[in-house]
Order: sequence, then C-alpha cells, then structure tokens
Amino acid sequence: PLYRYNPDLEKEGKNPLVIDSGEPTISFEEYASHENRYRMLRLSKPELADALGEQAQADVQRRWKYLRHLAKWNPEG
Repeated sequence: PLYRYNPDLEKEGKNPLVIDSGEPTISFEEYASHENRYRMLRLSKPELADALGEQAQADVQRRWKYLRHLAKWNPEG
C-alpha cells in the first residue's frame, strides 16, 4: 500500500494518514501465480504453498483493515 503521513495535518484537525493506493483488486493467490518464487514453491511443496498462501491472504486483509481504521481516525475526538 502507498500512503503518506504528515504530522502537521493533525495540528489542522485532520487525519495525518492519507492512503494513496486502492485496496487490492486481486487475491494473494492470483498475485503469487505470476511470481516464479511462489510458482516454484507450489510445484515443489503444494501443501506448504497452500498453507502459506492462506496465511498471506489473511495478513493482507488484516493489514488493510488496520490501515482503513487508522485512516478514519479523527484527531478531534
């Protein structure tokens, strides 16, 4: 994710965190299918690749949820 943090915005009563990029439009699995390092893992150890892919997808979702939460913060209350 691309974002900016400007602490001076808080002095103006604005949220200092601005998210510049949109949320992911594809799953981690779809992204990983285009990367040789993940493809090789899938070929050599498919069960491990599945488990790690599920963990990675959950992490992506957790991080976006946290970023959205931070971006909604209101310094005035």
